[in-house]
Amino acid sequence: MSGTTLAEQLAAIPADWADVERRSQRLRKQHLRRRGVLVVGVVLAAASAAILAATPAWALVRDVLPFWNQPSAPQSVKVEFSSLNFGAPPRMSPQAVSGETREVQVATLGGHPHTLWVSPAKDGGFCLLWRGGPGGCTPRDLLVSWSGIGLPLQWFGADVIASADSSVVIRFSDGSSVQPPITWISSPIDAGFFAYDVPSDKQSSADHVSEIDAYDANGNLVKRVSIPATP
Repeated sequence: MSGTTLAEQLAAIPADWADVERRSQRLRKQHLRRRGVLVVGVVLAAASAAILAATPAWALVRDVLPFWNQPSAPQSVKVEFSSLNFGAPPRMSPQAVSGETREVQVATLGGHPHTLWVSPAKDGGFCLLWRGGPGGCTPRDLLVSWSGIGLPLQWFGADVIASADSSVVIRFSDGSSVQPPITWISSPIDAGFFAYDVPSDKQSSADHVSEIDAYDANGNLVKRVSIPATP
């Protein structure tokens, strides 16, 4: 075959051109599928990056209830929040947006159900009211606030600012402690709320709730609030 050209040698090789075409089509389809998977992956990665960029870091590691999706307060509760604005001097008014008050939590405290209502404030912060219990307004720069029934405390509710706090520990005068679950609420509140029903054996001057400690995501203490045993 030394006298034949390369083209002649190739032409002499028997070939199934229909099989060659089938293989070629399969390769083209596989290539298109890979490109489609790559494009979808890029789109999903870009969407995930956009979501991460638009979401506060604290909201990515906890369940957060959207404030505007919570049940609206009945008119009687909205009137109570509105009265907060009129009961304070003009420069000290919390400016509670009473018409936007929402139900945030229901807890059994002292053997009875208590509803927590929360309203945003025009100048930042929020106002809250426990049905059948205490209430008040919290400025945005106050990391932890609490209100409760009795001293020593029989039960109490507290709130923590979401951007600074990650967890809370309730400490007792005997050295024991508990970590309550927190209900986190989205903007415009951006805070967490919890309630605690103090056991009857920890409602005395000798053994009682002594402080609330708030910690950031790294376990660093960011706020310590001391609770008195007597008025």
